[in-house]
Amino acid sequence: MEYFKSLINRKFKDVVGTRYKDVLKDYREFLLTEDEIVICNFRKVLMPLDIFVKGASEDLYDLLTAFDGIEINLVYITDSDVVSIISDVLGEDTAGVYQARKEEYGTKLLEKISGELEGRGMAVNRRQYSGHKWDDVEIMSENYDLVAISKCYGGGRGDENEISPVAQRLVQQMSVSTILY
Repeated sequence: MEYFKSLINRKFKDVVGTRYKDVLKDYREFLLTEDEIVICNFRKVLMPLDIFVKGASEDLYDLLTAFDGIEINLVYITDSDVVSIISDVLGEDTAGVYQARKEEYGTKLLEKISGELEGRGMAVNRRQYSGHKWDDVEIMSENYDLVAISKCYGGGRGDENEISPVAQRLVQQMSVSTILY
């Protein structure tokens, strides 16, 4: 057995070593060195939700479970501008009914997502209020390590694969790390 082992070692001597060096040389602009690899440790995550968000993906849940001691803050925001327009056009009563229905949906969505996250052993805080979907998220994000934004957040698009303009703007302008799911 030793004889075959030495034959194989002689036959393939330095094959991997030289190929590895060639790959490093050719692709050094794309490969990270061990010094450049930095693993972020996220502790606080903001997840803004609204009427257009139907839930979160399993992939997002799996990613978030990779971080120990993570605290996720779910925030459901009803757009106050829409409520004020409905109030001006259709009256206070209609605006109240609209806001109550959106808050009811928000409560169900918060319970659904928080239940799924808590089932995976994560600490979850829930909050619901009426405000500005993009400005409030930008301001709140300063207190978090990571913001997880649904591609549907802030606007319904016909195509399931498109990113809403609000989500796109938030991802581009955030000063903290973001995940688009």
